[in-house]
Amino acid sequence: MKMVGGFLNRLNNLGGRIMRVLEKILEEFIGACLKQEDSIKRGDSKTGNKQYRIIQGIRRDLKENPNYGLEKLSPFLEHPSANVRLTTAFTLIPILPEQAKEVLQELAAGRGTIAFNAEMTLSEWEKGNLKFED
Repeated sequence: MKMVGGFLNRLNNLGGRIMRVLEKILEEFIGACLKQEDSIKRGDSKTGNKQYRIIQGIRRDLKENPNYGLEKLSPFLEHPSANVRLTTAFTLIPILPEQAKEVLQELAAGRGTIAFNAEMTLSEWEKGNLKFED
């Protein structure tokens, strides 16, 4: 088990598989989104890609645990960070399309990389081109 802040990271044992505590997963999601946003601003693609892989793992963890689910990310649609909102909206668009599209439209009205990504996500969603793992 991993040591975190001097304490043993609490884990749930579910169906014979060790699952991480929801609070920890959500903290990691926000942290990875913020680090990814910072790395994009600095032009550090290596760190940005690493954070993307972390975010993908978190999505998988939430989907695989029947007690969690991706909808646990929905409060982050209102997070102060534009990248947290963007990443959350992208993740939730298949299950909460109206809420996610509203956030993406708001972000797309801005400028910069996040606005462009929000605009492209909306466009590809409307065309039916976005594919999500089951």
